[in-house]
Amino acid sequence: MTDYRLTLTVEDGAEAALRVDDDIGLSLEIGDTYIRGEGRPYEGAYEVTPTQYAQILPTSGTELSQDVIINPIPSNYGLITWNGSVLRVS
Repeated sequence: MTDYRLTLTVEDGAEAALRVDDDIGLSLEIGDTYIRGEGRPYEGAYEVTPTQYAQILPTSGTELSQDVIINPIPSNYGLITWNGSVLRVS
């Protein structure tokens, strides 16, 4: 049996119908789905390193073209604190 693949693209607001007749021995399988939104392209950083403070990637209402990478805390980073009389490096 030959493996046929069909890609069906439906534009926003449109309807589509697809029928597979049982008598010809075909089956229908739903694969990966990609829904494109209406957001503007994200133009910020896609790679961040944790810091002591919160970081915000301004992604709300945008479409990202790649995964965001959150790097591990570098092994040479240390936390320096000062309580007014003692400097502590941890």
